Formats: sequence, structure tokens, C-alpha cells
Amino acid sequence: MTAPTPAQGDLPSTRTLVRSTVIALAVAAAVLGTVVLPAEYGIDPTGVGRVLGLTQMGEIKVRLAREAAADAAADAAALDVAEASADSAMPPATPDSTS
Repeated sequence: MTAPTPAQGDLPSTRTLVRSTVIALAVAAAVLGTVVLPAEYGIDPTGVGRVLGLTQMGEIKVRLAREAAADAAADAAALDVAEASADSAMPPATPDSTS
């Protein structure tokens, strides 16, 4: 059984669809600029994030991410040094003389 097709009068007009799309884009941009950017990245183009305390939260998140990246880089460098010293401490391999 197929779903009934709506009547032409029940469908929204092109003008209504365009208007709804423009409104949705404007609301999304407003939310992005006032909530998401300050909370996630510490970027506050409107100043609303600072009032709501979101900018401070975003700045903390960015600082912690930088510290984590620095720690990861230091760990990788320490691992490289440890591997290099372990390789230099091993005796050289001797060829197999069973052939």
C-alpha cells in the first residue's frame, strides 16, 4: 500500500520554503557566533560568550589541548631517544655461519 499523495494546496510554496531556509540559516549563524565558537574555541565575536561564561570555558579547552599536544610531542621525543639508546647498546648482529 502506498502513502497518499498530498494535495497541491497542502504543499508549501517555493517562497515559504526559501523564507524558512533563510531563517534557519540566520538562527544557525547566530548560535554559532554566540554559543559554539566561544564554548569550543574561545573565539567570541559578539561578546555574548563572555557574558555567559562560555569564552572562559573555550579558552581552558584550547589551553588544555595545546598542553596535551606538547606532552604528546615530548613523549614521542623521549621514546625516540630511548629507542636510539637501546639500539646503540645492542651488540652488532653476526652473520649466520651455518650455510
